[in-house]
Amino acid sequence: MPDNADVAPPPQFRGLFVGINRYRSASVRRLASATRDAKALHAVFADNLGDTDTTLLVDRAATKQAILDALTDLRTRSAPEDIVVLSFSGHGSTTHELVTHDADPANLPSTSLPLDEFTDSVSAIPARQLIVILDCCFAGGAGAKVLNAPLASRGGLSGLPESTDARLERMAGTGRLILAAATGEQEAWEDPRLGHGLLTYHLLRALMGAAAEGSEQVRLYDLLAFVTREVKAKASGTVAAEQDPSLRGQVDGELSWPVFTDTGPLYSAQFPSSVLAPVSHELASLRGHGISELVLDAWATRIDKLNELQVDTINHGRLLAGENILVTAPTSSGKTMIGELAAIRAAHMGGRSVFLLPTRALVNEQYARFDKTYAPLGLQVIRATGETADHVPALLQGQFDLAVLTYEKFAGLALGNPHILRTLSVVVIDEVQMLVDPSRGEYLEFLLTLLKVRRSEGITPQVIALSAVLGDLRGLDSWLDANTIARTERPVPLLEGVLGPDGIYRHLDADGEEATEKLIAPIGLMQSSQHVIIPLARALVDQGQQVIIFRNIRGTARGCARYLAQSLGLRPAEAALDNLAVRFP
Repeated sequence: MPDNADVAPPPQFRGLFVGINRYRSASVRRLASATRDAKALHAVFADNLGDTDTTLLVDRAATKQAILDALTDLRTRSAPEDIVVLSFSGHGSTTHELVTHDADPANLPSTSLPLDEFTDSVSAIPARQLIVILDCCFAGGAGAKVLNAPLASRGGLSGLPESTDARLERMAGTGRLILAAATGEQEAWEDPRLGHGLLTYHLLRALMGAAAEGSEQVRLYDLLAFVTREVKAKASGTVAAEQDPSLRGQVDGELSWPVFTDTGPLYSAQFPSSVLAPVSHELASLRGHGISELVLDAWATRIDKLNELQVDTINHGRLLAGENILVTAPTSSGKTMIGELAAIRAAHMGGRSVFLLPTRALVNEQYARFDKTYAPLGLQVIRATGETADHVPALLQGQFDLAVLTYEKFAGLALGNPHILRTLSVVVIDEVQMLVDPSRGEYLEFLLTLLKVRRSEGITPQVIALSAVLGDLRGLDSWLDANTIARTERPVPLLEGVLGPDGIYRHLDADGEEATEKLIAPIGLMQSSQHVIIPLARALVDQGQQVIIFRNIRGTARGCARYLAQSLGLRPAEAALDNLAVRFP
């Protein structure tokens, strides 16, 4: 009988998965998909190879010291026969650091993780099969996964700057494979619509069988060849850029894994099935569609249920599947909620959304409501108009979840900063009927044209166009490549009629027949409009209704307010007036 002491222990899978979207420093541009990258890789490896010794560090947890501690732990716990996978998704720097959550852009070498230090820590791990996945880059500009350092290093021992490629070569070797998202001089990209960096997305596809060609096993080198080919093609088609993943090192023998499944407990919890179940009118039916319980609770304070328009837009328009949508419906039919549904789903995936409106007043109103609803949930809401520019730096840096802007402001910013559109997951354009407006229609037409043109560069945010009831669409839906949801019925019926000086209200009833009723008793002889307005307003207020009175010029509006105040004896709405001054300065 063999001595059990001589039997080698079975290999263990161990892993460290790091992803950083949000950095402590506001000057570091946020990413959209890095935390999803780390969570997905952690889940799929742990579900399929074992979760006995894996560590996931995302956002605030992914500090320099935490990463170094996790690498030290791997060094002490790993055995030569083990399989170790390390992944990092986030910003690299032009001075060859992995930018950690707590990095100071003014002092990257000391506050982030230099590649040299990372290499030393990785080299100390004794596992003979070790794979490092770096979904970041060390070169590039706005929109890429790189942080441009203010100072460059002086170089290596020769006095010449050591390239990124040379540093990665030193990390590689027999038993060590380094898969980097791009070469040292290229940019690495993420796709907000996919919810992942290009490297991680195609690596996940390969692990789940796309590289196996029908086999139950996938060979490591076949997997890596598939990833390289797909990333190159996607980068060329999506962002019109070159991104060539690079592979360094080698492993002994033929390393292969079983094709991974996406049905394990960790992956299923993080990423529910892409086959979306239809929703009902109940808010609870949105669970599993990228809408959190916190958001559902916040919405429940505003609405009891989804209305027919919203349900139809989700189920038939495929709103939550990322399809472009053109919605035409009357005022107060719940169109804005459709934009919110798409934006909150995008935020759940790490994406950013903009809401575009024609006027400053509408922007301020929308911003105030969004900030009240979503800021307590941890979402960052910003705004920008021609007169409000405090949040523009945050917009340019990608430091937001929801942004509300006027047509004009966004058009100018998008034209001067082309990377903005590339960072967006959803563009909600409200009041699209303004296309025919002589003063603002040209800005809206320019925006729609810009979105159309940028498609040729692979920039395809989901477009949600919201409009009042339109007659002939004149091809707008086809031009936007959008599914159309059109409604003419109002959730709250609009009653129209004419009130004469005798107090008789003439209108059409539910059957379309003309009807009359005595609505008010006028005050004395009809000498001016106030003899009708005063008793009408009094009657409606006594019924607990809210009343808006429109007058054609400022002077008559002020006069009307004055005589109503005197006649009705109501106190001035000082709180509402103060709120107006704050929201519409």
